[in-house]
Amino acid sequence: MRRAAVTLAAFVALCAGCAAGDEPALTPVTPSPAAATSWDDLSGRLEALDADVGMVAARVDESGRCEPVAELDPATPRPMASIFKLYVLGAVAAAVDAGSLSWADQLTVNGGLRSLPSGELQDLPDGTAVSVERAAAAMIAVSDNTGAELLMDRVGRSAVEDAMTAMGHARPRLNRPFLTTREFFTIGWGPLDLRDDWAEAGAAARTRMLAALPGGPLRVSGPDVTGPVWNSGVDWFGSALDVCAAHAALHASPDPVLREVLGQNRGVTIDEGHWPYVSYKGGSAPGVLTASWYGERADGQRYVFVMQAAATSASALADPDAFFALGADAFALLAGHQGP
Repeated sequence: MRRAAVTLAAFVALCAGCAAGDEPALTPVTPSPAAATSWDDLSGRLEALDADVGMVAARVDESGRCEPVAELDPATPRPMASIFKLYVLGAVAAAVDAGSLSWADQLTVNGGLRSLPSGELQDLPDGTAVSVERAAAAMIAVSDNTGAELLMDRVGRSAVEDAMTAMGHARPRLNRPFLTTREFFTIGWGPLDLRDDWAEAGAAARTRMLAALPGGPLRVSGPDVTGPVWNSGVDWFGSALDVCAAHAALHASPDPVLREVLGQNRGVTIDEGHWPYVSYKGGSAPGVLTASWYGERADGQRYVFVMQAAATSASALADPDAFFALGADAFALLAGHQGP
């Protein structure tokens, strides 16, 4: 049986009363559709969505480059939602590699860094110490927004922007200044009504806007997050090929802790006999669904699969389970791919 990926809305609903550290029980809400049996079938299902869509399935070659096996407009930048957390993790890994940060270093939860779910760290009391490794694992495994805040606060915005370039993003300027999740919620749905100003501003003006945002507890709650904002430029943007390059770059590292952090969540049920190691990162926001996987096949071949969908109406992407389930179909197809 396929397992549903955790969307932002689903995680909020599942964890509204969770104690810190509880794991939500994931149960598919709707039956899974029949599996896509070809790349044409799979891409056709994406194209049938009332959304701007992109996709790439790629083999990662010996040099770490993505060689497309199947694609659908893979070079066009689209909103990535929580896939942006791969770049935060890249900045953390670079700091660890440089010796300026340790996975065991402690971060402190406080009201100025607490974000909205998805996640669980937002439920910890002020003053709670969380290791870099724990924050990173939560950020990837359950897309913990507060974990991302803690890590970005430690490494700095510019380090994440530098990581985008180092990890092969073709147009990193699209994400400068690089938003935190608190800034994303505040600009997108906050009481200051900054969305139109953000859409019209250049990088320098946006930087000034972020510097002027109030600190302290976040002034946005879950019910405020309604309606797409990506079309006002409030998101993190990259193409399917950019995301493929990010997965390949992260998995080129020999750091065993980084690999363990990346591999905690497979996203959907993917045959472990064919794919003993799988790493997943997806995301959702009103009008946005994204999903990406890196997998190592039993014969040692490495592959990435990325999907993106962006709609101007949140209702256009009302069946996230069917969207995420295409990841399992993609890896069933890639199991039989014959590389060079």
